[in-house]
Amino acid sequence: MVDMAMHMMDIAQNSIRAGAKNICISFFEDNDNNVLIFRIIDDGKGMSTKELNRLSDPFFTTRTTRKVGLGIPLLKMTCEQCGGHLTVTSESGVGTTVEATYRTDNPDCLPIGDIPGYLTMLLIANPLLRIRFSYKIDKEEFIIDSTELIEEGIDSQQQGVSGLIKSYIKDKLEQLILCRSEKSLLC
Repeated sequence: MVDMAMHMMDIAQNSIRAGAKNICISFFEDNDNNVLIFRIIDDGKGMSTKELNRLSDPFFTTRTTRKVGLGIPLLKMTCEQCGGHLTVTSESGVGTTVEATYRTDNPDCLPIGDIPGYLTMLLIANPLLRIRFSYKIDKEEFIIDSTELIEEGIDSQQQGVSGLIKSYIKDKLEQLILCRSEKSLLC
């Protein structure tokens, strides 16, 4: 994985395979402390303590289509190589929380990547799931929720809508980042 957006997609796909109906994805940049926290919470089938203990083993996977599971071990590695850490909590029948903490002042911190593109793919490919995404920089926050899109009458399956959703997400994230930059220039 070369950026955080790819990790986001990988972990979200794990949630989908685990039967989640609700997936909350969040990024929080704390610029005062040079930390970025990436979190995914789902209500999928969860994991037993035994499965949870083997999670960072690349030769462990619950999938039957292959014998390796590199997503979590790679996420753990990218966190740790920049001074961060990975925490995974899970309960069978309840769901899973994956939280990756990155030190943004470390040169090995991954770039954010194409969050608008990957998030749009998740929303379009999974119209029956509730996907809530938030990106917060200090006190400013952008939120998009698939349930709210539906309530507003936006049909993600309609031709051309995916481009509009991607542009909307991209614009909102750029505004958020611009606000951060303007504030830092004022300090």
